[in-house]
Amino acid sequence: MERVNETVVREFVFLGFSSLARLQQLLFVIFLLLYLFTLGTNAIILSTIVLYRALHTPMFFFLAILSCSETCYTFVIVPKMLVDLLAQKKTISFVGCAIQMFSFLFLGCSHSFLLAAMGYDRYVAICNPLRYSVLMGHGVCMGLVVAACACGFTVAQIITSLVFHLPFHSSNQLHHFFCDISPVLKLASYHNHFSQIVIFMLCTLVLAIPLLLILVSYVYIVSAILQFPSTLGIQKASIFRIFPDVF
Repeated sequence: MERVNETVVREFVFLGFSSLARLQQLLFVIFLLLYLFTLGTNAIILSTIVLYRALHTPMFFFLAILSCSETCYTFVIVPKMLVDLLAQKKTISFVGCAIQMFSFLFLGCSHSFLLAAMGYDRYVAICNPLRYSVLMGHGVCMGLVVAACACGFTVAQIITSLVFHLPFHSSNQLHHFFCDISPVLKLASYHNHFSQIVIFMLCTLVLAIPLLLILVSYVYIVSAILQFPSTLGIQKASIFRIFPDVF
């Protein structure tokens, strides 16, 4: 009889701003302005990098990819949040929630690994300047971007599958403004401890591995800079590595 009376959750209700009912219109204006500012700054970065050939270097290539990633990341979350701030019923379908979770995990994880790729790019530029054009050619840069996206896709696919394969029969009230991992897991009818451990380990690795790679890259960079013969040499090397096509 308990199974018969159980209702499968087909949509979630966001309660993230329910306690701020009188301020939702004000929040809508504030978040909309911030969102437009973010889109505008990213558009300026992308257009500047595309238009100026002096910026067609690996470092600015990665910066352009990061700007695109950030734009897509905010697009996954913010527009829906803005609509919900003005809507009476703040809902999202079960499938829509899964798509939103997968999308922001994919973009967020890829973003982390792209930062690690940028750290590697700076390491090669400072520590191996004579081989920079070979080690950081267009094919290598594209390969690093593809590898970062592949890591993000894999992590997002595993986590989303683990979360949404759990049964959802009880409450559908999501105490958040988008489908984040922890709030959705709290609504599951029962919790699979193995799935939670895997999710926790993947989230930890996504943060720890890029951070470790970035730290290692900059340790080598600092070591290389300290070996330069003079302060003037440090300044010249730093400027030349940041803007190699200007000189």
